[in-house]
Amino acid sequence: MSKRVQEILVQQGFGRRAEGDAQVENYASIGDTIQFFPSSGLLQTPGFSDLYLLASVPQVVAVDGTIYVPGLGPLYVLGMTEREVGSFVSEQVGALYTIPVKVDARILAGQKVFFMFGEVAGPGIRPFRGDLTILDVFGTYPTTPYANFGKIRLIRADPRNPLIVTINLRHIVTRGISTFNLNIRENDIIYVPATFFGTIARFMEKLLLPISTTVGALFQGAQLRYQYDILRGKNNFVAYPFLF
Repeated sequence: MSKRVQEILVQQGFGRRAEGDAQVENYASIGDTIQFFPSSGLLQTPGFSDLYLLASVPQVVAVDGTIYVPGLGPLYVLGMTEREVGSFVSEQVGALYTIPVKVDARILAGQKVFFMFGEVAGPGIRPFRGDLTILDVFGTYPTTPYANFGKIRLIRADPRNPLIVTINLRHIVTRGISTFNLNIRENDIIYVPATFFGTIARFMEKLLLPISTTVGALFQGAQLRYQYDILRGKNNFVAYPFLF
């Protein structure tokens, strides 16, 4: 493996530029919206117009990890917790004034996500709202008829110590055993495999895909030819035309 490839490999965590446990202490990630709350007494004091602008417009964390602070410009806050953002902005803004300035920060709308793949409707990213369990997830997002609920896999990716847990959802639903009704974390991957017959059905779908694609193309071509003949007056329109 070349040195250039080794340099870009993930060495720790999931691979994002900013990581943490949002359910313990929320942190700033790309796309998050941060609202600032300066001390109310300061906003009523003349000469603190920059603080008023800061409080009136929530700031979005840009792709470079910065927010815009009036009077200072872009400040890098990616990965900082709410308390750290508040302390950092208070320190930076305070340099503009002769009296101490205190600004609190609150992340209002986040871009935290988890993932679902396999036999689910629309595999891919799901919004992470916090305090989600396995049962919450499958009660919210639909699966396909081929889903094997007895072998669901919860995956927490890591370059050194990945965690994979196999979960039997039927035991939770039919027996009330909540042992494996695990709490979902940000960036978790939920994989829903197919049943034995579902695997066969998927194999047959892939096997017959070239044939079905060809038949579909021929059918569409026949429809276009029929419509073209109608426009040229060579054929009369009927509700159910014979295409061949």
